[in-house]
Amino acid sequence: MFGPDVEAAIHGHAMAAHPHESCGIVRNGIYEPMVNNDPDPANAFDFDRGVLTDPAVQAIVHSHPDGPLYPSALDMEQQLAMDIPWGLVMTNGEYCEPTLWWGPGIEMPPLVGRGFRHGPSGSDGKGDCYALVKDWYKIHRGLDLVEVPRDHEWWSKGQDLYTAHLKPQRFQEITIEQLQPGDGVLMHVLATVPNHAGIYLGNGLILHHLPNRLSREEPLMRWRHLVTHFLRPPAAPEPNLLQGGTAEGGE
Repeated sequence: MFGPDVEAAIHGHAMAAHPHESCGIVRNGIYEPMVNNDPDPANAFDFDRGVLTDPAVQAIVHSHPDGPLYPSALDMEQQLAMDIPWGLVMTNGEYCEPTLWWGPGIEMPPLVGRGFRHGPSGSDGKGDCYALVKDWYKIHRGLDLVEVPRDHEWWSKGQDLYTAHLKPQRFQEITIEQLQPGDGVLMHVLATVPNHAGIYLGNGLILHHLPNRLSREEPLMRWRHLVTHFLRPPAAPEPNLLQGGTAEGGE
């Protein structure tokens, strides 16, 4: 998203701050380190947010010392509230993985063949199954589903996020006999609640994305025994669906 000088400055700050989280901003194309004032800097970050009133601020960046290289639910929530791109870098103090960028203006990766990573699609060309569903509806139906702050493996933490938050987005449950291209498919994979989603493409195929696999098209009947819901999406977007929110999604 930004040039090699910005990337190098981000990485240098992250390695120098290890084992604490680094944080900073990109302003006018230049990375500016910030002081992490959080009382638990090894696990969180905070800085003087007054700087964010400057319209020249283009992005916020922070590090995850020793991982993981995916945003937390709180990271996603704060990025949505600020409505600017966020960058995340993982470092062990000696080297850094490439900075992951997500948020407004980040190029959407291809729908088929993307790698799996928890959270929204981003500059690494990856995302999870909700990210794939969200991106598909944006491209093929013009629907801007709400982004969904979510914990890693939320279904193992007593949460039931798909069924709780798709209905408010005007998805309606249908039967398999009513299935049409563009309908959603919910499944439970090693879980007691629906924790996986895909899109029915027609001709017996679904597009979906499982952990440790590339996103792909596969026969629906291969997964029929895991299906919990078939869902019809809304016909057209409404303004209240374009403003973000607190809905949650899955892996």
